[in-house]
Amino acid sequence: MPRILFVEDEEEVVSSLVAFFTREGYDVSHARGGKAALELARRNRFDCAVLDVMLHEGPEGPGGMDGFEVLKELRAQGYVGPVIMVTARTLEQDKLLAFGMGADDYVTKPFSLLELRARIQAVLKRAGGNKSLYRYLGVEVDLDNYAIRHSDGIERLSNREQELLRYLIEHRGKVLGREELLRSIWKYNAGVTTRTVDTHILNVRKKLHDDAGQPRFIETLHGIGYKFVGEEIG
Repeated sequence: MPRILFVEDEEEVVSSLVAFFTREGYDVSHARGGKAALELARRNRFDCAVLDVMLHEGPEGPGGMDGFEVLKELRAQGYVGPVIMVTARTLEQDKLLAFGMGADDYVTKPFSLLELRARIQAVLKRAGGNKSLYRYLGVEVDLDNYAIRHSDGIERLSNREQELLRYLIEHRGKVLGREELLRSIWKYNAGVTTRTVDTHILNVRKKLHDDAGQPRFIETLHGIGYKFVGEEIG
């Protein structure tokens, strides 16, 4: 499920974006100002960010950050995913400025939601954000079909196991603490604890077994978190 951050200060536009892209199966977050957007990006992983250029007219008021400033700060704090700029301004120099600062696409208002969806899909495809099939030694992970295939059969993943495994694979080699997984996968839902994370990790690890039935690919760093260590082949 692609995670999209919309940064837009017009309430009607925000409502339309959130409703449409949620129905389309995206995990949607939104911010109505630059500072809020940067805080969300620091605390969460997003596959794509869609920024309105004219943010200085938003709730942060005069002196607030515009979309170009948000883009600059996003890149400075390490966000490497695709960014689409959205604005009613059509001046060529604005587009050139956006691309020069690291934007991946530029959409002018008014636009249709179907057009924006197509542009998001395009930048995700170019960035590899839609990858869902991975092959490791003796194991094929098919996230779109919630399946792990072995030579002796198929293990099925639950929705939450699929989200967790995708997050682990996309952060291969990085140690992920339980609190980060709670925040990114469970969104700190009431009643969910670090024990829930441990249980789901155990279930996923069992399904990633080798031909001898031994769990593979997910390392536990006691007291710290988990790390995916599978080396993709083919």
